[in-house]
Amino acid sequence: MKSWSGNSRIAVLSLLGGVAGYLVLHPYTMLVYGLYAHRDAAKGQTGPVHPFQEVLSSFDPAMLPMGIPFALLGAVSGLFLGFWVEARRHRFEMEKRLLAVETLRQLMTTLAHYLLNAAQVVGGFAARDIKKEQDEIIRRHLEAMRNEAMRIEGVVKSLLSLESVKSHRFLKDGETAMIDIQTELQGKLEELKRRQT
Repeated sequence: MKSWSGNSRIAVLSLLGGVAGYLVLHPYTMLVYGLYAHRDAAKGQTGPVHPFQEVLSSFDPAMLPMGIPFALLGAVSGLFLGFWVEARRHRFEMEKRLLAVETLRQLMTTLAHYLLNAAQVVGGFAARDIKKEQDEIIRRHLEAMRNEAMRIEGVVKSLLSLESVKSHRFLKDGETAMIDIQTELQGKLEELKRRQT
């Protein structure tokens, strides 16, 4: 089911307000008017008119010029109500988005803390053991561990330092995307390699 846009909701509330002004407010005003004793010299009435007759007379075509201002009043009231509802809805959506962003920021900070600690420990031990190891195969494995630990550290630091988000498709289905950090990652890896030497 397609959701309504904000303008559609405002238009519908204005229309409903106009209808309510004509069908409810105008007859109500006539009812109140009919409850008071009044004299209509043109009709020769000298006492109070029956309230129900006043309500029915509000729908007489001759009363249309009086009903239109009530319809306009209802429409304007509906318009203001529509703007108020939309402002509240927009504010609620913004609060939801801010909460989601804050939750993601906290998640990223937590993951960064634990991943950086683990990567630095693994990379540090691997770098230390490379210097001591004589077996070439084990050295290659240790170098791979050190390089991947540096890569993890680079990825985390790149994500933490992003100023703008670019994404690219991760899977061929076209719906799964990932953040493109290739440029930032290259810079961080070069910086980490310089630090190792």
